[in-house]
Amino acid sequence: GDITTAVNAALRVAPDTQDGVVEALRILNEAPFELAESLYYKYASTLLARAPVLAGKSFLSRYTHGLSPARLLPSFMFYERLRRDRKRANQVAAAAKGKNPFALNATEGVEESKTLESVDVTTGSRDTFGGGGVEVQIMAQAGSFVDDPSVSIKYFEGVIKLGCRSSAIYSFLVSLYVESADEEPLYKFLSAHVPSASVASEVSRKAGLGAFAGEEISSGLDMSYALRTVLASGRHFRSAIKLYMGFGMRQQAVELALKVDPSLARELAQDSVELEERKRLWLMIARSAASEIVHGGDVDVVSKVVSVLKDCGPDVLSIEDVLPFLPDFAQIDQIKDEICEALTSYSSKIEGFLKEMNECDHTCDALRGEISRLRTHRMELRSDAKCAFTNKTVLSAGEPFYVFPSGYVVLESALKQEVMPYLNEKQRARVKEIERDLQSKTNGFLDPSADSLQAELDGLIAAECPLTGSIMVDSIDRPFDDGDEVEGTGENMASV
Repeated sequence: GDITTAVNAALRVAPDTQDGVVEALRILNEAPFELAESLYYKYASTLLARAPVLAGKSFLSRYTHGLSPARLLPSFMFYERLRRDRKRANQVAAAAKGKNPFALNATEGVEESKTLESVDVTTGSRDTFGGGGVEVQIMAQAGSFVDDPSVSIKYFEGVIKLGCRSSAIYSFLVSLYVESADEEPLYKFLSAHVPSASVASEVSRKAGLGAFAGEEISSGLDMSYALRTVLASGRHFRSAIKLYMGFGMRQQAVELALKVDPSLARELAQDSVELEERKRLWLMIARSAASEIVHGGDVDVVSKVVSVLKDCGPDVLSIEDVLPFLPDFAQIDQIKDEICEALTSYSSKIEGFLKEMNECDHTCDALRGEISRLRTHRMELRSDAKCAFTNKTVLSAGEPFYVFPSGYVVLESALKQEVMPYLNEKQRARVKEIERDLQSKTNGFLDPSADSLQAELDGLIAAECPLTGSIMVDSIDRPFDDGDEVEGTGENMASV
């Protein structure tokens, strides 16, 4: 109670000067923070209006003790609104003074006599923002108001450096930067809090445009709000480009840069990692350069397009990519070097293709020779050779058998039984269909189609050796049926 009384008394001592505010701030700064915190919020607007620099320093010094910037934000917003309204009133008064020289006496006392009519001012009146207990006290005399354009920016910059991550604080600071004619503070601030283009590209591909709306890479900056605010201002386009890059929207950044700074657009396109994206961006730049209305006519258009080709490099664009952008009756004197380079490139590519075709021809000839050799290939078979699966002598079994290059001999029935489980459903159905067709054609007459059917069947079931090919690898996790079969298989392997 004593602190409240002392602060009220100090503010009423000299309402038109800073003396009372200095004393009130001294009392608040020396008082325990638990007792002074609510008074900071209550008198924040009064302190800002009469001594903004001292108030801002006091608020910032108390941030580490727990003074909430979010609860002080309404007072700073009200202070900035008063600044704008007073500036507008002064401009109106100056305009009226310029139009009517006899109105000098009527307008010269506007600032000293009263506050703006748009603001409800009554001595001791209070306006409460929301339900958080933040009160804004408005002084009656305009002479008590001190206009400082940097106090809000310095305070919010300070609390952000001290670790504040409130999105509302970041957004209000961005709005203050946008109102300034100098873009450098805004661009510097965004450079420190907007993620790099490489990080943003990866995140945006996964989460889209709203990737950073809620989680801003350990920052409280709402980039969506910042981008809307900057674009609505109609200026500070370098900052808007920075935000586009923060979203990973390089194409939109290049489109905007082409309108305000073509050299920056070329830098952004050159920094792109993906070849397809780089080509798309450089095509945009070439189209923009060709569409510019220049006084020199077609010659200047051609020179601009040629400069784009030189900047992007031959690995991105070539002359044929930009020919559609040139005028219908353009002279080729300026692009004859590029045309010669393109023809040389085509010639080297054609030579490379011819070399590849010759290599393919040699490979095909080798394959044809190997196929011809395999058709006449002969293998020697012992008279007592036995099936690798059934251990039966293949020459006396009375059924077809297959001899593989690995040396194994397998009867047709045993081979089908072993291979069929590893064929897909379509292949198994085709094997059964071929068997039916072959049985129907064995009527004592030679049928030419039977050979092709048999060849197809051989390709399905005997494409590779079942004991040394991929089937053996696929069957490694299959359990043995019983001990007898294990022993039998071992004997078969030994006999072979």
